Amino acid sequence: MNARKIRETYLNFFQERGHTVVPSDGLIPATDPTLLFTSAGMVQFKPLWTDAPLEYSRAASVQKCLRVGGKQSDLENVGKTLRHHTFFEMLGNFSFGDYFKQEAIDWAWEFVTAVMGFDRKNLWVSVFQDDNEAFDLWHSRTGLPKEKIVRLGEKDNFWGPAGNGGPCGPCSELYFDRGPEWGCGSPQCRPGCDCERYIEFWNLVFPQFYQEETGTRRDLERRGIDTGMGLERLALLAQGVESNYATDLFVPVISAIGEAAARPYGPDVQAPYHAIADHIRALTFTISENILPGNEGRGYIVRRLLRRAARFGRQLGLDQPFLYRLVPAVVAVMREAYPDLEERREHVSRIVLAEEERFGETLSTGLNLLDEIADALHGRGETVVPGAEVFRLSDTYGFPPELTEEVAQEKGLTIDWPGFREKLEGQRRRGRNAWKGMAETEVLPAYHRLSEKLPPVEFIGYRALEAPARIAAVVLGGEVAKTAGEGEEAEVVLDRTPFYAEAGGQVGDTGVIRGPGGRAEVIDTFRPLEGLIVHRIRVISGTLSAGEEVEALVDGNRRWHIQRHHTATHLLQHALREVVGDHISQAGSYVCPDYFRFDFTHFEALSPRELEEVQRRVNRMIRADDEVAVAELPRDEARRSGALAFFGEKYGQTVRVVDVGGYSREFCGGCHVGRTGEIGLFLTRSDSSSAAGVRRIEGVCGDKALDEVLAARATLGKICEWLKVSPEGVISRFEKLSRQVRELEKEKEAVIRGQARSDAGQLLKNLKKTAGVNYLAANLGTLDVKSLRAVGDDLKVKLGSGIAVLGTAGGGKAHLVAVVTPDLVTRGWKAGDIIRETARLVGGSGGGRPDLAQAGGKEPDRLPAALEAVPGILKKLAEVIVP
Repeated sequence: MNARKIRETYLNFFQERGHTVVPSDGLIPATDPTLLFTSAGMVQFKPLWTDAPLEYSRAASVQKCLRVGGKQSDLENVGKTLRHHTFFEMLGNFSFGDYFKQEAIDWAWEFVTAVMGFDRKNLWVSVFQDDNEAFDLWHSRTGLPKEKIVRLGEKDNFWGPAGNGGPCGPCSELYFDRGPEWGCGSPQCRPGCDCERYIEFWNLVFPQFYQEETGTRRDLERRGIDTGMGLERLALLAQGVESNYATDLFVPVISAIGEAAARPYGPDVQAPYHAIADHIRALTFTISENILPGNEGRGYIVRRLLRRAARFGRQLGLDQPFLYRLVPAVVAVMREAYPDLEERREHVSRIVLAEEERFGETLSTGLNLLDEIADALHGRGETVVPGAEVFRLSDTYGFPPELTEEVAQEKGLTIDWPGFREKLEGQRRRGRNAWKGMAETEVLPAYHRLSEKLPPVEFIGYRALEAPARIAAVVLGGEVAKTAGEGEEAEVVLDRTPFYAEAGGQVGDTGVIRGPGGRAEVIDTFRPLEGLIVHRIRVISGTLSAGEEVEALVDGNRRWHIQRHHTATHLLQHALREVVGDHISQAGSYVCPDYFRFDFTHFEALSPRELEEVQRRVNRMIRADDEVAVAELPRDEARRSGALAFFGEKYGQTVRVVDVGGYSREFCGGCHVGRTGEIGLFLTRSDSSSAAGVRRIEGVCGDKALDEVLAARATLGKICEWLKVSPEGVISRFEKLSRQVRELEKEKEAVIRGQARSDAGQLLKNLKKTAGVNYLAANLGTLDVKSLRAVGDDLKVKLGSGIAVLGTAGGGKAHLVAVVTPDLVTRGWKAGDIIRETARLVGGSGGGRPDLAQAGGKEPDRLPAALEAVPGILKKLAEVIVP
């Protein structure tokens, strides 16, 4: 049975048993910000085991999952085993206060034996050690012998929660016995063993408890069922192959790797083939949801996966970008189940290629340096890579510490992680950003408790900016409190609010909350959990208390400017798709009162003509004064109408669609003007690169745009006054002045170099001898780099036989040049070796030809010490060079 048929059969089986088939959630959890990625099918259903409103009491799904990072990470096992993955699909059936263990066990057994046709003799089950109910049900309901029902501890058979808190409970796992030939040979080999004999393929979780972030557990409001079965493992068993990578989910991808690789697929290269196949699937799905490679958070995980796959490619002779060529193979396998992949295929491929190209040089440099470090350590009989070296590889060369560790392990080395962390923390102390406050960056336990206790906050801010409300809760210092007094900063939750909580790129509203006992300034509004809107306040006078009736007043002028900028981003996207191409799609935005940022998928800067045409079109739409209409529609109907969705966002069955003039339709929950004419004026400030394959336009609207136009005219007027020309003559005057400046700079450089060459003869007076060679090391002050090289070239001739290391400092950097005369090059001396050792002493690196090499460093104040170290460096190198 192929994977497509398995998905279809599973969902049909449970639909026939009263389950609502629910589409896969995105890889970014929509309702749980404590998780980096969706790691299980139950994540999107977590609120339904507590007291959230129920649309259905039974559900079934095929969920896209990613487990990389955190306690559920399978990354380190990928490539080493035949069944672990970072990205995988999880088949699941769920009950929310409906059926429980008996039905879950009955249906699981029926599905695997009657539907999938698995031989009962090969099936084993594990249960939680204290779960007698599950043990008895398996035996009595299925006839499974008691000796094939294994009791395991909490580590193996107690599941959850997914994240720091949430539903959890005992579980029961189904295993398939592949036979003793797959086993480890131990007499104790049975389900729970890490060998390849007993394949765990279905986990039946019985959520009975809710675990607080403190670790305490209480009974769930709705106990239920949460099952998870890996599609890849089920396909392995159904198709009778040796590994997940031999199923129809992977074979086309493995074949695509083989077409590119120098080494064909076989037992000796299974690990790199498997790791690459796994990682390119994960990359295809994450990037298709606009989770792009970056330096932090989810982006860092994506970048790490790509770089890890690229390094495995080196083991197959793939030294040039190749991962991007595998994306079509992944899409071909998965597009029937996930049609969006086809639409995003080219986008994903180009992002991967751009990131591969960026990493190529980093990888080569890092691997070479690691080879040098390893050789030096082995030469000294040492086995630990110093933390300072790991940090240098990461900080200076961009080589990920995780890759350093993997390569080190292959060379029989370990990492000095405490030393690395010490260096890293020192860097963070020097460059740490201001702390923004725990409430903005973490979901406090208090918010979880309030979310469970309070009904969803009613947002009325689309139609009103002022409203009566009741304070439902006060949070002070991270804990639920009764009151907040004058001068204190706190958070309050209202039962209803006109304040928009930051979402979809639009900043949160500010304003005032006033009650009978006090008045507070609202300095931000945000939504830490679905249904919970939190107002950050500063109490100006009196007190605000839970239960009080208050007035909530949004700063209307600020909101007005936000709405202008938000609607402008919709017009901008429409204009970009018209002018540049319909491959353009939103990749992020930031909308505030003063300006907006709009990120979109594109691979090169807009030309001046394109940017001008985009601005003209947006301003024409503004002058047309078109209506901005808002409607709530069923999601599928909205898609059929042509409305654009923001990839990575979670949308319910009913969506809000913003329609501008019938030509721009987008899913959007933000605030907008009523007609385009209210925007006034649209002006772009810049077009820049935001990430690989992503451009960013920043712009302003309305009064803010007019302010910038007037400021620019005033600046132009000043320039005209200074140059004594009309505005039309400014460009030609600047061109003339620029030519004059370039000519003067050339004359200056010629004079400096002439002087430097004449000084080269004087430098020879400082010639010394060490390790059997003549050398000189000289500090040439603030001489520019070009002149430094010129002096080096001149000395190479005048030295006759010798080595020179020259240095300068300027612009916050140190610059070094090393030259070696031809006779010494033939004896094995290399300028690159000399410059590399010297550059380390100024916090830098470099290289070049054997006769001339150049380097730079970030610590110019250490230049004198570096030059003083040259004789020692030469002596050390001579031990290897001179017999």
